[in-house]
Amino acid sequence: MTLQSFQLDLATVLLLHQCSFLVGALCFLYARWQSRRGEGLGTLAIGFISLAMSSTLAGLGERSVLSHEIWTFGTFTFGLMGYALFWVGMRTLSSGRQRRVDWLVMVVPAVLVCVAGVTGFYLDDKLRSAVSNSMSFLLLAAAAVSVMRDRRPEQLPVRLVLSAVIALSSLLALLIVIAMLTPSIAPMTPRWAFFVRIICHFAIALFVIILVKERAEAELRHAADTDILTGVGNRRWFTSRMPHVMRADDALLLMDLDLFKQVNDRFGHDTGDQVLVSFAQTIGRNLRAGGSFARLGGEEFAAYLPKTNPAEAMAAAERLVELVRKLELDSNGERVPLTVSIGVATSQDMDHSWSDLLKMADAALYVAKDSGRNRAVLYGSSDKAAA
Repeated sequence: MTLQSFQLDLATVLLLHQCSFLVGALCFLYARWQSRRGEGLGTLAIGFISLAMSSTLAGLGERSVLSHEIWTFGTFTFGLMGYALFWVGMRTLSSGRQRRVDWLVMVVPAVLVCVAGVTGFYLDDKLRSAVSNSMSFLLLAAAAVSVMRDRRPEQLPVRLVLSAVIALSSLLALLIVIAMLTPSIAPMTPRWAFFVRIICHFAIALFVIILVKERAEAELRHAADTDILTGVGNRRWFTSRMPHVMRADDALLLMDLDLFKQVNDRFGHDTGDQVLVSFAQTIGRNLRAGGSFARLGGEEFAAYLPKTNPAEAMAAAERLVELVRKLELDSNGERVPLTVSIGVATSQDMDHSWSDLLKMADAALYVAKDSGRNRAVLYGSSDKAAA
């Protein structure tokens, strides 16, 4: 039994088509209500409502409730507007921000509607459907590309599935155009293409809700792992990135801002906060790729440098000491002196745990502060008693 052997009633297809857009619009509105930001969800809902109106007018025309001129023009207008709004909404949702330039796409349906009103080509069912579905194909394809392109900065698993469903809906729109213009080579009838697109509409609504949910969960995870003041990782995040058993030539740099309490007492806690932020930004910018940097608490920070031998670790630490010493910070026109002491520890074999390396770096940091501060000290045999 083949796909073509089933008979699809057009009125039923149009009703399901209309319901798929209405359900999708309700899903978008619900997600907008639940979402903290909700960028693009309102536009997506309006787009689906417009497409539902287009499908409703087509159904009324099929039952001869409306004249041919009214329902064809209305269906054409609402359909073009709906897919343009869908593209704008999906672009906004995918990128997480609204771009005014995206709204220029609304010029295209406006121009086509004006041309249709002047020439009357919308009265030709095949031509109207070909133009409408061609626009649908282009806008859906562009939306699928946007969702996939924004996957790089925001690694959410659902993006791949959502992009695939939108791309499938776009392909079905192209198949409808082919079936309308050259039915002899079309792989399926327009009714079957419309029917499969109905499933795509439900799937798009479902995966948009999942996208909003995954994004909210990712933001919560990021907030839980980030120091709220400096924006770098916190102790919880840093510890989670450490291997249970350190590998050979792994290095840990334990940093402590010198005499930070005096900075707070002399310049105030607002200046102290600015010092912490500037310090974190400076260290973060100057760590080599692959390293991890976090604020452990107070004025204490740590950096993990994998595959770094003792000489490389000391060179990196001494460079950071010099950068911090030269950091230009002022409070009410007065320069804020800032230096850092760094304890450096490296794992020379596979037997050291993360806590072992932390104790070693802490012992080296103690020696650095006890010997005058503003320096980096590598953990050695002389530090074992302190450890």
